[in-house]
Amino acid sequence: MSKLPLVSIVIPAYNQAEYLEAAIDSVLTQDYPALELCVIDDGSTDDTAKVLGRFADRAICLSQANMGQAATLNKGWSLCQGELLGYLSSDDRLLPGAISTLVQALSNAPDCQVAYPDYDLIDARGGQIKTVVAEDFSLPRLTEELVCQPGPGALFRREVLARTGGWSVGFRLVPDFEFWLRAAKLGPFLHVPGVLAQYRVHDGSASFRPASSQAAGEIVRAVTSFWGAADSEPARRARSNAYLISAKTHALSGRSGQMLGALWQAAMLCPGLLLTTRAWRIALSGSYRRVQQRFERFQSRAVH
Repeated sequence: MSKLPLVSIVIPAYNQAEYLEAAIDSVLTQDYPALELCVIDDGSTDDTAKVLGRFADRAICLSQANMGQAATLNKGWSLCQGELLGYLSSDDRLLPGAISTLVQALSNAPDCQVAYPDYDLIDARGGQIKTVVAEDFSLPRLTEELVCQPGPGALFRREVLARTGGWSVGFRLVPDFEFWLRAAKLGPFLHVPGVLAQYRVHDGSASFRPASSQAAGEIVRAVTSFWGAADSEPARRARSNAYLISAKTHALSGRSGQMLGALWQAAMLCPGLLLTTRAWRIALSGSYRRVQQRFERFQSRAVH
């Protein structure tokens, strides 16, 4: 590469002060020289502002009233100049060499719009839980089976932002997946083998908190918007899978009636799908996790 493309990473921060410094350091210590970092405190009530103060001379650091993750990311990307864009949750981390590896991969694949790596799941203290080997990109797997192949560490070309308009502010539970659905219309993604990021699993993770009824239905809205009025077999399978995932989310949040309603909708769209092991694993895993959470809370009260 005769000229290194500028890479802009945005970190939206909301009440994750204890992890934020590690996230920022993981970006600023990358070996890639053409790098821009923007960190936005989205109305935090903890010590996030104090953490940002320590990096004001090395990154774009802003504070604002709470706007939500999608609006905050869109704002951050609008303030940055990078040809390649990415984001990092304030409790996650990039590993050394991540940016340079992904940039080289995109340079070697000019037809690809997005590059994403494998990643480790880590606990609250940073200990490794397991490695997640991402799937190679498959449009049917993304748009029909609803497997979100990009995870933490993904980079995408600015053209993707310009043509999609960024993240949709109407989604709070699955804004990333809904964005990747729209981005996939612009060209293929590239899986870059190798662990280049870390996704932190802890009690405060948005992905592991009970979701509202409205949030549980977001996946259905996202898939319905993507497929429109199409009534093809792939479209019906996608909608059925969306209802299965919605059922799982309802179950995790303790709404058995709505879980059963979502399962019924899935069966109406694609009856054969409910005969598969995968379908019942998706639906029942939510109930299992709910029971597990209640048991853990019971144990905690018993100890104290």
